[in-house]
Amino acid sequence: MKIIRVLIVPWLLLSACRGAGAPAPAQQDIKPDTVTISFIGDVMQHGGQIKAALQPDGTYNYANTFRFMEKDFKAADYMVANMEFTVGSLPYSGFPFFSAPKEIAIQAKESGIDLFLMANNHICDRGAKGLERTIKAYEDLNIETLGAYRNKEEADTSSVLMVELKGIRFAFFNFTYSTNGIPVPSPYYVNMQDSTEIKEHIAEAKEKGADFIIALPHWGEEYHTEPSWLQKDYAQFMFNEGVDAIIGGHPHVPEEGYIYTKGDTVKRVVFYSLGNYVSNQYFSGYTHTGIMVSLHFERDAAGNLRMLMPDWKYMWCFRKGQLLEDYTVVPMEEFIGGEEFKEGGKTAKQKESFKMLKEFYPKLIKKDLIKIIND
Repeated sequence: MKIIRVLIVPWLLLSACRGAGAPAPAQQDIKPDTVTISFIGDVMQHGGQIKAALQPDGTYNYANTFRFMEKDFKAADYMVANMEFTVGSLPYSGFPFFSAPKEIAIQAKESGIDLFLMANNHICDRGAKGLERTIKAYEDLNIETLGAYRNKEEADTSSVLMVELKGIRFAFFNFTYSTNGIPVPSPYYVNMQDSTEIKEHIAEAKEKGADFIIALPHWGEEYHTEPSWLQKDYAQFMFNEGVDAIIGGHPHVPEEGYIYTKGDTVKRVVFYSLGNYVSNQYFSGYTHTGIMVSLHFERDAAGNLRMLMPDWKYMWCFRKGQLLEDYTVVPMEEFIGGEEFKEGGKTAKQKESFKMLKEFYPKLIKKDLIKIIND
């Protein structure tokens, strides 16, 4: 077994990486008939974010939350995000009991997100009323969801989502390690990190004819860039049962990713945590950093299906005033290569945040989070 360590590096260094045999993930030539499914991590709604989105007329505007990533979202055939809050329960609040305006969900859909993940440790923050309002808000949006349901009967029929894209059938399921000690209010149901239930979901996906099975766990230890032993155990268990890709969230920092290959085919993939997409967390550069992962699938000339090498890019979350007068997220490498960053910022807040990114970026590259393993 050979491990190839892959660095996400500035554009000027990509040619050197190619010469050394390491792929340049963001530069693949994707064929029109290839299916691309992309994922971002934790979409948070801390109090500062809600306040920043409030407009003079009392409405909320979240356009800047997705402004610089919308093009990437809409380039995917299917886009997935973890929505780590409840929706619509007044008074709106951030940590520790999240409740956000419905406008964040509306904007997320308009910006290209197709699937909202609901199984996370904050989904029960506002009890039965919060769950009901969240479910109803998403129903009104006609958006697909996973992980939380009005009752066990609904969970039994909806916990495995089947999506057909360009003739390839995908199965998704979502679960959480905890609801922060808050009991799931009866009769509502949230998918938990339970090996028996997970095994049932995988079996159901196979019975429904899934060509690829994708698990979406909410798990791990907060602020750790290395997966825990429990994450590794569950990942191996799910691979053994037939899962093809695992894309996780919760730790609020990006964790290690492993891409297992054989020849030119990717056999299985695990990204233990994509980190935050957007939040008010500023504990370190890692809490500002998220990963967008794009999985690619194709049917070859002989009709055989295979998973191709994923693409991934790091993103950076700017808090209010650090780039715009609102929270926003940029593709890190592209932003670093742009003129605005090179100029160093105009305001004191911009200068400080640009300096933080400049100093953190080499540390992120050195961390070497994503590894390709040839079986």
